[in-house]
Amino acid sequence: MTPARRTPRRDPVLQYHIQSDFAAGLALSQIAEKHALPEHTVAQALRRDRDPQALPDPFSLAQRARNGRDAALLYWVGYVASCGSVYDGAIPTVVLDVDPRDRGHVETVLEDLCGGRLGHEYCSSTTRGLQVYIRDRDLGRLLVRWGLPGDDRSAGSVPIALIPTSLLSHFVRGCLEGARRTPPFGMRTTPVSPASVGKVVFTGPESFIAALREAMEPTVLGTGTFRRPTRNGEATLVYEGRAALRVMRFAYRDAARSIPRADRLRRALQTSGHRARRG
Repeated sequence: MTPARRTPRRDPVLQYHIQSDFAAGLALSQIAEKHALPEHTVAQALRRDRDPQALPDPFSLAQRARNGRDAALLYWVGYVASCGSVYDGAIPTVVLDVDPRDRGHVETVLEDLCGGRLGHEYCSSTTRGLQVYIRDRDLGRLLVRWGLPGDDRSAGSVPIALIPTSLLSHFVRGCLEGARRTPPFGMRTTPVSPASVGKVVFTGPESFIAALREAMEPTVLGTGTFRRPTRNGEATLVYEGRAALRVMRFAYRDAARSIPRADRLRRALQTSGHRARRG
């Protein structure tokens, strides 16, 4: 069988390298030869969409100076990566699996990413629960550049290498709060104090989980328990006890965005974190 040709459409790292090569002055033909791609594929990868101005793609974020909105934006990348998919079509559709307790949080998503200009609709799935559909070509394409998967969530996710180290905690918090069926926020009850956080779980493609584990290790001071993919194709990273608390303190040390039902926990974590640093 002939292997499928690589395409930057669903390969955010390749997309990043193409943009970097073009910024360095390489011609389309040179970039195409370098990456063994048709020239028209390179041209499509460099096409400028009418992107929502609030959210840059990974390459644009790396090139510009940091501003006050970046923390909230990377939070949303993690949140949407944890509970969302982008479906291709004439108008790409972003579909989020939403906890009913966080329905109002969706309005903040739209305001931060798109200035509130996008329409959306809710539906109830017999298998996925409450979902919100956001139909917008530019937002869909942009989130694909961040690595958002399609229908098969085990096929890809945001490359950790594209997340600036200074913004990793916000991305991690988004991943935790967007998760639907894993602790600490995907369960029936929401923890309200550090002592009530017994376990923190991340799920995703094996390469994503391995990279996330490595990136957090210096701060969390532990590697967690790595479990290889199951039948659904997703690997698992589990932190328990003190390691779980260190993950939470890392994620909430400067929370620019957070689900409202986590407010009590956020305040408690920030207070306990200050005390721990003073001690």
